Amino acid sequence: MGRAFFINRSFLLLWLGQAFSSFGEFLVGSVVTVWLVSDLLNRDPGLPVALGLVAAASTLPRIFIAPLAGAWIDSARPVRVMLAADGVRILAAAMFMAVDSWAGLKPWESVFSVSLLLLINATAAQFFNPARACIMQVAIPDGRRVEASAKAMFSLTGVAILSAALGPLLFGWGGIMSAMALAILGLAGSGLCVVLTAGLPGRVESEASSESYWRSLVSGIRLAWTHRTIRLMMIGTALYGISLGINNPVLPLFGMQTLQLEPADYGVLMAMFPLGGLSATLLSPWLSKRLRAEALTCGALFALGLSNLAYALSRGDYVPLLTMYLSGLCFATYVVAQGPVLQRHVPAGFMGRQTQWQDCRDHRRRYRYWPRCGEAFYRGRRFCLHLRPPAAGAGCRSGRAGAQCPGGERLSFQ
Repeated sequence: MGRAFFINRSFLLLWLGQAFSSFGEFLVGSVVTVWLVSDLLNRDPGLPVALGLVAAASTLPRIFIAPLAGAWIDSARPVRVMLAADGVRILAAAMFMAVDSWAGLKPWESVFSVSLLLLINATAAQFFNPARACIMQVAIPDGRRVEASAKAMFSLTGVAILSAALGPLLFGWGGIMSAMALAILGLAGSGLCVVLTAGLPGRVESEASSESYWRSLVSGIRLAWTHRTIRLMMIGTALYGISLGINNPVLPLFGMQTLQLEPADYGVLMAMFPLGGLSATLLSPWLSKRLRAEALTCGALFALGLSNLAYALSRGDYVPLLTMYLSGLCFATYVVAQGPVLQRHVPAGFMGRQTQWQDCRDHRRRYRYWPRCGEAFYRGRRFCLHLRPPAAGAGCRSGRAGAQCPGGERLSFQ
């Protein structure tokens, strides 16, 4: 008999839940950036500061809350944690819609309001993602983990493409409220899928550690540093986070102000990175049969560096889109291979902590470069405006080196 495409019922429901949850999260992220750049703070000299603020709101929980949440989740009930996280995000989005619609907020009050929303969403995600990782570790047979990771990435990149293109279009059609309402529906769909798995993953809960919270936290740190493979994975993720931290805040400024892209065109540019990731989900299972997951992880990360270099040197209107696509292809291959490596080497009962430590180190590195990057790009853009058009265009195209699509952050969801 042939193997089931979705492996088992638990994986199918978690796969759908991940797709719905990610759609809601990505849609909010994509529309907030467009809202700030093209409408709320258009031509406001404080725009780079606002972009840095919303970026910080999305990232600080990953730095300070993630490692603490992971230790607690390893001894908690994952299904209940996931339901609570979805519920908190739905409530936060509904409250933002009510306040922004009826309170008559000024532009910078709206910035702080949406930053608070992103802060709450990111905090909830630090509990949702490792809880799902704990369930995945025991719900998927060892021999099908790369395949399962590829299928999870397929849904992830699919909704990333959809939300990256749909967010700006929804904003142009009905404003930010239409996107927020659709995001709430996505999160509600995620919660429904999680509810349907409630009777299945009892064996996950039986793996809970009997250690105290602080001892559990210390043992997770000790494992991450003493295990050679896990330590090397953490170092590689942290180094990649430096590059991503430079790239993320630059893209919206470069695309929508220097290139003067309309929201719909900006959505097309954003969609190239996850489109490459979607292709990688088809390629990764084939590669995994010929390469060990550890070798595939290292090779994909090295190829990602080369594709970013090619992107920096590209010219014209189409070559940058192609190199952006290749960057997404390499990044998704890296993520697909990384998950099975962790599942293979991390003992049961430690997955929540190790998942969050990997994410924490990545975001700690990238956050260090956001404030100075936004200021430097803003000054560089003003300088380009004083050049003659051909020279300014050449300078801006070469500046795409720092305009990497933030798929790294959006696709770092385990």
